[in-house]
Amino acid sequence: MPNRLSLFIGFRTVLLIVPLGLLLFFSCDDAGSQSSRHGPRMVLHDLKIRLFPAEHRLSGSDLITIPTMESDALILELSEKVRVEAVLINGTPVSVKRPSGRLIIPIPSKFRSAEAPDDPLAVTIRYEGFFDDPAPMLPVNTDNPGYGVTGTISQNGVFLLGGAGWYPVTVDAPASIRLEVSGPAGMVAVTAGKSMGVRTENGMTLSGWEIQRAVEPIALSAGPYEVREAAVGDVTAATYLFPQSRHLSDGYLAAITRFIRFYEGLFGPYPFEKFAVVENFFPTGYGFPSYTLMGTQVLHLPFIKETSLGHEIAHCWWGNGVGVAASRGNWCEGLTTYVSDYLYHEHASAEEGAAYRRQLLRNYAAVAGPDRDFPLSAFISRVDPTTKVVGYDKGAMVFHMLRQEVGDGAFWEALRTLYQNYLFKPVSWQEIETVFEEVHGRSLKPFFTQWLDRPGAVQLVLKDVTSRRENGIYRVGGTLRQTGPVYRVRVPVTIFSSKGEIRTAVDMDGETARFAIDVPAESGTPARLAIDPDADIFRRLHPAELTPSVNSLRGSKAALVVVPEPSVEGNTRARLLIAALGIDSAEIIEESRVTPDVIREKDIIFMGVPRNPDLMRDLPASVVREDKFVRIGGTAYPTKGHAFFMVFRHPFSEKHVSALFTVFDDGSAGTIEAILRKIPHYGKYGYLVFKAAQNRDKGVWPVTASPLVHHF
Repeated sequence: MPNRLSLFIGFRTVLLIVPLGLLLFFSCDDAGSQSSRHGPRMVLHDLKIRLFPAEHRLSGSDLITIPTMESDALILELSEKVRVEAVLINGTPVSVKRPSGRLIIPIPSKFRSAEAPDDPLAVTIRYEGFFDDPAPMLPVNTDNPGYGVTGTISQNGVFLLGGAGWYPVTVDAPASIRLEVSGPAGMVAVTAGKSMGVRTENGMTLSGWEIQRAVEPIALSAGPYEVREAAVGDVTAATYLFPQSRHLSDGYLAAITRFIRFYEGLFGPYPFEKFAVVENFFPTGYGFPSYTLMGTQVLHLPFIKETSLGHEIAHCWWGNGVGVAASRGNWCEGLTTYVSDYLYHEHASAEEGAAYRRQLLRNYAAVAGPDRDFPLSAFISRVDPTTKVVGYDKGAMVFHMLRQEVGDGAFWEALRTLYQNYLFKPVSWQEIETVFEEVHGRSLKPFFTQWLDRPGAVQLVLKDVTSRRENGIYRVGGTLRQTGPVYRVRVPVTIFSSKGEIRTAVDMDGETARFAIDVPAESGTPARLAIDPDADIFRRLHPAELTPSVNSLRGSKAALVVVPEPSVEGNTRARLLIAALGIDSAEIIEESRVTPDVIREKDIIFMGVPRNPDLMRDLPASVVREDKFVRIGGTAYPTKGHAFFMVFRHPFSEKHVSALFTVFDDGSAGTIEAILRKIPHYGKYGYLVFKAAQNRDKGVWPVTASPLVHHF
């Protein structure tokens, strides 16, 4: 880092100090020296961008150096929002074509390598573009984490995705980029790669970056950032935060350090020069090569440093390090979820790991009904609750079952091999299958075929359980049956006895399988038989295993919101909750119109406790209204100052659920609206308790019975 006054030794944090003077960029003299017959030659971009936030505009100049050029046209991706001012080849102006989203530059024969084999081609493009996608400052629904925003330049900040076409992207050729971004004083720019420093002079701030190998079109963010850095070996940990968030920097730098060291031990060396936490001016949670972009509200959540941050850092190995090929779906979200969100729980305890897997199955059962489900191989990206539970939750469970299939040692060895062999290369499920087969030493085609190419999950019932004692040994038998599509699956079975437990498994490759298990005398008397008690296989839970949750309402196809009486305020709150839950179509009705026939085929949300007690008859017995208190289980919450949201069983239908939102002493309109916006973020919970606008408590209703558990 030659342009900084301070060098970092060990883990210490300093403010970034850059001397005035020219920004230093890396030398590209040796880039692209490989012969073209061995693959695409490296294309070099010398890109200069100037930002005009008040005008939602940028101007750009890109000098593209191509070592050899044999085709008759250079094809670039460039947004239709961009106006090309000039294109020059080796200093000579040329005409271009602008089909949708592309820039095609014809290459005269005299500039092609056949005519001038030793001369690189220099293409200069000067342009300006306007990017003004509406950025949601306080979004109601967050099912689509991108909100449809690809590019916006404003005085609040700059957000340009790689796919926004804000600079000319070379198609099907690796690229190195040196980038200089200038903007109003104090506006610091961040992208992938290594910072080459920041300087401010003459009322302008310039940020320099080098991206030695752009693994995908680069994104760009800019804002009034304060920059802090720390060393993690040869890697730079950094935070780019707004002044009001500067107090969070130390905690994030420490967390970045911890996660990088953890994953380096698991998979291999961190693949980029830095990892940075960058603050965005509207709510996002993006992971890019070498940095994550988080909205201010997300950044300030206390649990982010322990959960979501690790997920985004893991993406530097999976998704940004090892790339995702378009064929047969996006595998990286399932794997990243498994080695981050899930693995943290497993490392805490086996019980926490099992609880997390059960929640994945609940999420899937609550959201991905048969009419919405689709194969994992068809997952591309998260845009709604269904794509989330298939791509992330089912994907994580498939990797968990793969780990069981090949064994712990082979699983982690295969991931290390995959990372070593495919760093900065696109990978599909096929390459993953091949690597795991090579490490495992056996074919895994049946496993991958059934879990990738078919929608759905295993559906099990337990029948005809018997137990008899012979010569001091209990012989326990029974039948497992698959009630849905038949999978080849190894089903865990546990017998809990008076002196311990016996764990075994039943192999199923057909509709039914009989099993017989001997329980030795020293193990005691069998008390309970449980099928898949730790949720180790991906299965669709039986209705009795499910308890209603916020997720049960997400994206409901048929909903009624019941208000006590007509009022503008009540209807406004009802519509806000409908939007937050992602319900496309819902009717708001008054309680006086509610009859069993009206609500039987609908999910119901009561905005306030209904006067008719029959409508609340399926509220869990653990919920009791007392004088000035609401008791849930063993905890009493004062009604004063508190709001409650509960999801429970429908009084007249097994296919639908009911929900209750109530504030006993009506709070301010702003507080209630803030609570309604937050409810969908607690999807797995059956009840929520808020004090003012802060969540005070949350919980899942207990499962009281399961058709996969037999009590002797």
